[in-house]
Amino acid sequence: MTETTRRRALFAGAIAGLAGAGVVGAAGEAQAGSATGPDWFNVKDYGAIGDGTTDDTAAVQRALDAAAAGGGGTVYFPVGQYRVVPGTGTPALALKGNGIKLLGAGAKAATLVKGGNGTLLAISGPATDPSGATHRRYCSVENLGFNGSGRTGLLLELYYNDDTYVRDVYMSSNNDIAIDAVECWDSRFYNLVIESCTGTADSTGQPNIYLRNSAAASGYGYSGDNNNQLHFVGCRLEAFGTGAIWITAGVNNSNNPNGIYLTDCKFESSQMQGGPHLKTDASCRHVYASNIYCYAGNFASSYTSRKPQNIIAWAASFSALENVLITNGSVATVNAGVDLYSGPGSTAVVRNVVGQYTTAPTGPHIYYEPSTGDFRVEASWGTTGAQASGTVPTKNAPNPPLRLVAGPVSDASFTHPPLDGTMAVDTTDNRLYVRVGGVWCWATLN
Repeated sequence: MTETTRRRALFAGAIAGLAGAGVVGAAGEAQAGSATGPDWFNVKDYGAIGDGTTDDTAAVQRALDAAAAGGGGTVYFPVGQYRVVPGTGTPALALKGNGIKLLGAGAKAATLVKGGNGTLLAISGPATDPSGATHRRYCSVENLGFNGSGRTGLLLELYYNDDTYVRDVYMSSNNDIAIDAVECWDSRFYNLVIESCTGTADSTGQPNIYLRNSAAASGYGYSGDNNNQLHFVGCRLEAFGTGAIWITAGVNNSNNPNGIYLTDCKFESSQMQGGPHLKTDASCRHVYASNIYCYAGNFASSYTSRKPQNIIAWAASFSALENVLITNGSVATVNAGVDLYSGPGSTAVVRNVVGQYTTAPTGPHIYYEPSTGDFRVEASWGTTGAQASGTVPTKNAPNPPLRLVAGPVSDASFTHPPLDGTMAVDTTDNRLYVRVGGVWCWATLN
């Protein structure tokens, strides 16, 4: 028997075994909804129809409750549109246990559809808990869609939550915040897509994703704690009106959101009607946004004031905004590319933030707010319009130190031959050396 023949025989045997277990069909194709076991909960086995019309709220909740009662497991959504209806002040669906995975047949193949105003899904603990003991924990949502049907209320509530995993999820058509996180820790979001979700015009608090320490002054939604260690990687937010991602202390909270990472993300909208694409307030610490694309194409047709917006509001301390492209179209949608602030005793780091503007901003590329901290702004400029204005800082972060050499400086003073323009200091003779045309020139230091 050849190696190829042996492999084919093994594969055929495996398929036959899986078919006998009901996992694959006779043709060898996976039957995703037919797996069985104590940790697998198919919503259709609990009465869900998935036709987009039938109210599947109770059936889906039965599957979620069964998973919670079983100590966790996978709640599976076959291809379909599962209409669920929020109650008065209660979410349509809630996870009541830890270690539960919501798994769909595909982000656009299996969709939870909101049948009324209110929150669609809550993966939340009962109340604030700085120890995390009562948090909702170790849950995930994968390959599943959320459709807000133009309703108000959240799509996904993550209150008093930690170690949640969201991957390959598609959210759309919500007339409010899509994801709201309060006292949420150590969670990851990969390949999350949010489209056509927005709040009301000139809203001050309805971005697609709101990472706020506290959402209420008291009671449910209040927290004196914070959000921390949240990673957003490869996410795409489009056609939003009132902002993409905002990170703030929130309501009645003086704590610091920290350890927030935004990497390889796209924020693109031609439906602008109020609020920056990306916002961090002065409470934020250790926030890093890198490899970000921001497009401000046009205003929403219903937004009659057509007020140009600041695209990024950056006030985070001990943080960095790097490798960002801000661009627009033929409409003057941009006021300032970056509204920049540095807090006391901290440095605002902005590096390689470029504005490729088809239409010049009505303000500058970078607007400096009055600040007492240092600034480090490098390789950041706009292709047209003013470069900077506001309270241009009198203090800047220190430059990297020059190479110190005890005696005359030469190429041999460096590990690798330096480029022209390199500088160094002769500490013996108090001379500043500059390499020009391959030759080291010097001037005496007073």
